[in-house]
Amino acid sequence: MIKRPRFLIIAVLLTLIDFTVVVCYGCTVWTTWSHDVWSRGILILFAALGATSLANVWAQVVSAQDILLGCQSAEGPQTAVPIPVEARGQADV
Repeated sequence: MIKRPRFLIIAVLLTLIDFTVVVCYGCTVWTTWSHDVWSRGILILFAALGATSLANVWAQVVSAQDILLGCQSAEGPQTAVPIPVEARGQADV
């Protein structure tokens, strides 16, 4: 249960840092490197890698919340019920 808030905090911080870097430096770097086609390609590659890694972080957050929230039920905690000895090994396969 402790992983959920930590994952969310990491995802939000990475998103804010990424947004800040793009807003503050993105246009400047794009216009400075505009004379070289290869440089723009590298910038697009780095932007794509950053976007996919950020999407991966958010996917981890969402899946962790689904797993942790899916385990809880309104009925209360589930208990393990042992299989009776006479029922073991008698199922049709």
